[in-house]
Amino acid sequence: MGTMTESAKALLPELIKIRRDFHEYPELSGKEEETAKKVAAYLKEMGCDQVIEHVGGHGVIGVIKGASEGGVVALRADMDALQIQEMNETEYRSRNDGVMHACGHDNHMTGLLGAAKLLLERRDQIHGTVKLVLQPAEELSPVGGSRGMLESGYLDDAKAVYGLHVWPDLPHGKVGVKAGPLMAATDHFTITIHGKTAHGAKPDQGIDAVVLGAQFVMAAQSIVSRKVDPLDNAVVTFGIFNAGTRYNIIAGECVLDGTVRTLNENTRDMIEDSMRKLLDAICLQSGATADIVYGRGYPALVNHERDAVLIKKTAVSLFGEEDVVDVKNPAMPAEDFSFYLREKEGAFVWLGTAQEGKTPWPLHNSRFDVDEDILWRGAALLAQTAIDYLNA
Repeated sequence: MGTMTESAKALLPELIKIRRDFHEYPELSGKEEETAKKVAAYLKEMGCDQVIEHVGGHGVIGVIKGASEGGVVALRADMDALQIQEMNETEYRSRNDGVMHACGHDNHMTGLLGAAKLLLERRDQIHGTVKLVLQPAEELSPVGGSRGMLESGYLDDAKAVYGLHVWPDLPHGKVGVKAGPLMAATDHFTITIHGKTAHGAKPDQGIDAVVLGAQFVMAAQSIVSRKVDPLDNAVVTFGIFNAGTRYNIIAGECVLDGTVRTLNENTRDMIEDSMRKLLDAICLQSGATADIVYGRGYPALVNHERDAVLIKKTAVSLFGEEDVVDVKNPAMPAEDFSFYLREKEGAFVWLGTAQEGKTPWPLHNSRFDVDEDILWRGAALLAQTAIDYLNA
């Protein structure tokens, strides 16, 4: 048995085969039945001490006990795919029409299974227990599969949780680490403005829901620009604006659908409150009425400082300082790993996939793909982090 990186590199052909199988047969959030069967079979075949199935839906937890007693640490990977038609023309492209692993979860599962194999070869180095968490429904905001895994009770004894995400904004193989906020909270709002229809030539006889919707969209932009600290980060995005039935009729209803992204709870509360007050004011001056459904989704993902330091040190020991990046600014996409970090210690890192000379297709894109050399890196990082945490 060589070093962790040597052993991980030796696993690469097997990891590629596993990853391509996951990629060819993706399953949507809450429907990961076959994927869960596969990961459970792999964990059993490897020799995990226990494999727990049907956790929080289709979740699977593998348990590896070390040679000596100690703490409990969890490593997490997500299993679900997205409702996207893949446009890549690879031999392993998705065979499930309209479903694709466009967020890299196939790589996350493969990396965790690789970590399991590396850990099982090194039981004598494990002072405690490692729990391998294969989680469903990460993409199912605002619910998220992590809450079901936590509520199951099977992770109650885990003091810390670590995870990673392939990241096309970083060069291939670079590990991005940041203590504190790394990814945003995600909220979803739907606003329905009820006006009054009238002939388009007689606007004074109606209450124009199009105009009111437009006023709200424009006025809401000032919430971030004028009420959020310039050193803070927040986004208010309107993705849908639906109104009207005919070109010469004053619209009696307007529906606005969008998202709010924030990094701290005070800003999150302020934006929701400001949107509600703004909507009330627009209705008051116009005579319209409105409904707002404001759903709190995933909280911000906030890494614990001690754990960010630990995983950074681990990454440096494996790959060298030149391949470890201090992330300066958090990203505004969300991740339901945030729920683990609200209850446990831990950290989440990015594993770069951008290839020199190739288009860095973003996550959730129909052409997203990775250089599969990334797989051994994810496996080594997760396995060594678990060992280092339990030995700290």
